[in-house]
Amino acid sequence: MAIFFTYNLMTYKQFLIILFLFIGINTIAQQRFNKQNFAEMYNTNGIDLHPKFQVYHNNDSTSTLFYEIDNSELKYIMAKDSTFSSKAIIHYQLYYNYKAKELVDSGSFVYNDNQNYGMNNSSYGFININIKKGNKYLLYIKYTDVNRDYWIKKLIDIDKINNDSRQNYYLKADDGLPFLRNYINMNERFTLLSEQNSENTINVRVFKPNISIPRPPMVEDKNRVEGLRADTLYKLSMNNGESGPLEINDQGFYHFYTEGSSSAGYTVYRFTSDYPYITTAMQMIMPLRYISSGSEFKALYNAKNKKKAVNDFWIKLSGDEHRAKNMIKLFYNRVQNANINFAADREGWMTDRGMIFIIYGAPDVVYRDSEMETWQYGNYKNNKAMIFNFYKVKNPFSNSYYVMQRDESYRISWIKAIEVWRK
Repeated sequence: MAIFFTYNLMTYKQFLIILFLFIGINTIAQQRFNKQNFAEMYNTNGIDLHPKFQVYHNNDSTSTLFYEIDNSELKYIMAKDSTFSSKAIIHYQLYYNYKAKELVDSGSFVYNDNQNYGMNNSSYGFININIKKGNKYLLYIKYTDVNRDYWIKKLIDIDKINNDSRQNYYLKADDGLPFLRNYINMNERFTLLSEQNSENTINVRVFKPNISIPRPPMVEDKNRVEGLRADTLYKLSMNNGESGPLEINDQGFYHFYTEGSSSAGYTVYRFTSDYPYITTAMQMIMPLRYISSGSEFKALYNAKNKKKAVNDFWIKLSGDEHRAKNMIKLFYNRVQNANINFAADREGWMTDRGMIFIIYGAPDVVYRDSEMETWQYGNYKNNKAMIFNFYKVKNPFSNSYYVMQRDESYRISWIKAIEVWRK
């Protein structure tokens, strides 16, 4: 068990918080993570901390947990010397599965900052974790803002069975910092790294953008990726597991893999401009397919002045400009959150989870294990509570490809949810 602390003086309250995290290891180890509510993972607007994490397997015995901390989200307290400082704790626990019967490794890292008070920037770093090759794991992370005793939790599924999985690769920017996301925007340069795959060349398959949107939850949807053919194939030169500077400007997704492992590897996405944010009229139009009729969507898509067409659409639904502005803000905020949380082999809003998130909002309860997620809206004791099951499907291009279990019983709820948007 590794515990990492920086050597700063701390208050008695801060010491108790850290002590609680340390002692709490044995208590949490007895819990089942598949029975805990992790709804906060997706309720981006309902929480105050949004750290980013990514796991990278650098050798057979250890892996690296990259992190990004938004300093503007932390509470800074003035010290006696009139400087302002923040303190955050990244506490991790490694298990073999969601039932959490055996603790494999754990540790805590204390982040202290007195340089970024009042600034809108992020800090990056990494923690090395003892993760042996040959198994799948679950990494539980508790991230705490010590100065206000506020914390959130994250789950990361880890696949370290062999060197083919996505977590054996990561992207590095020109400044040496990791890209903690699965997409690259126009004019962004990056380097592909994989210390576990140090061949001289690596294969690349290029696919056109996947623009298929899911069908409603009561309608069978056979949209899958089996048999998808690449538009371009080429080889990329590598030097000791590192490529030269790369740049992707054409939309689509780019699959990097070693010889004989085309069903695994690492995929980089080039989505729409400014992704995951919605900045153009066409980007505003496309998600409206969920709540518009066929004729309405066709008119929006073919409109010469698309921005005006979108505004007119929302004003017609809401009845006045003020309510239209509120509905626009709510709808596209959900679209952007869907992009951030659910991107797979397509933009997040186009996925099953993204569709449900946009129409129904953030779920009240999220149960998760290695095979599926269950979303619950409302109290399960209430007959009006809605439950959606999403099953994880093997996909060579994504570790987060989930397909919803569809059923005719959703019809009434879906129609009512759409009517809410259209009133």
